[in-house]
Amino acid sequence: MDAEKLMNVLSDLNREQNSKEVTNTLNNLINYISSNQSSLISEANQKLRELLTESIVNKYSPSNLEIMEKIGGLEYYGKFALGRIDAILKENSFNIQKTATDLQKYVQTRTEFSEVVKNTKDNLNKLNIDPYYHNDDTFEIGLLMPKEMTDNKIVNVTKELNKWDKIFKTLKELNDEEIEDTKLDFISNGSLQFFIDNSPSIAACLAIVIERVIKLYRNIIEIRNTRQKLKDLGVTTTEQKNIEKQEKEIFNKEIDKIVTDIVKEFATKKIEDGRLNELKIAMKGHVTYVAKCIDNGMTIEITPPEIQEPEILKSEDTEENKNEKKQVKSSYERTLKNIEVVEKSMEAVKTVGQTGLDIIKLLTDSDNQNTNDE
Repeated sequence: MDAEKLMNVLSDLNREQNSKEVTNTLNNLINYISSNQSSLISEANQKLRELLTESIVNKYSPSNLEIMEKIGGLEYYGKFALGRIDAILKENSFNIQKTATDLQKYVQTRTEFSEVVKNTKDNLNKLNIDPYYHNDDTFEIGLLMPKEMTDNKIVNVTKELNKWDKIFKTLKELNDEEIEDTKLDFISNGSLQFFIDNSPSIAACLAIVIERVIKLYRNIIEIRNTRQKLKDLGVTTTEQKNIEKQEKEIFNKEIDKIVTDIVKEFATKKIEDGRLNELKIAMKGHVTYVAKCIDNGMTIEITPPEIQEPEILKSEDTEENKNEKKQVKSSYERTLKNIEVVEKSMEAVKTVGQTGLDIIKLLTDSDNQNTNDE
């Protein structure tokens, strides 16, 4: 766990705890339950849900959630806290006193955890450890590689990073951005986590690939499970092979469709037809590789910047600022759209489920098929 990323999480949690609203609402809920005031119980419960729904933890990337899990704080914030509170309320719904007692214990342990967070944050401050935040105007792409994927060997890590370097270069060429060697902006100590800043267009492009690949991956798993059930029911080998063939056809067809859609939406018109065809071939290898990464247990996360509405858009229209406001508004709305695309993709990442099944490897001709020589 990296100290700077830990400091980032601790700072977020400390800010939320400083408001005291969640704690106060929980204490009110306990009092209302103890005195059996039904209407006030509903009001406090509703307010609690609103507060916890707004928690920044609900928008956390997988790497930040991993930190939350390691420090034992998941059950105290956001939707995870709601899940824990709901479990307490349902567990002893006919025993008011037990419910109130269990909630009091929960509030006590939450308060103790918050004190640890505050003290740890203060101590890290004294040691000159600052929170890590990526650049305000960039989207951060994180590559979280499990040990099983690389065996923690430099040669394997280098191989994977080289492939990602080629992916970013292809995406940049499609989007008419300057092609340069990919720079690692942050490496998380203690685990293989690499973070790269990129433009909104590259982030949106990759986000769409990730979301579509995860959907395809889940579909293939469902087909695979159904095929196994049919096998258990005694379906003939010939029929099983037909289903297996259809798996490959579905996989290849969807990979081709993802590539076509990405090129259609993002490719600049400046690219000549011959070169565009080469990039399509490269993109097919890239998309297949992303699928393999997910199958191998890699988590690909994208963290958008926290943006505020530009001040100029809040000012009155004048002849002098009309053109500037139009450009700023267009850029701002485009960034908001990209953030929405990324957030949708990251929700899909959180639902990917079981990996490491070698499904993609079995569906491709070889491990090196279209692996981005571009």
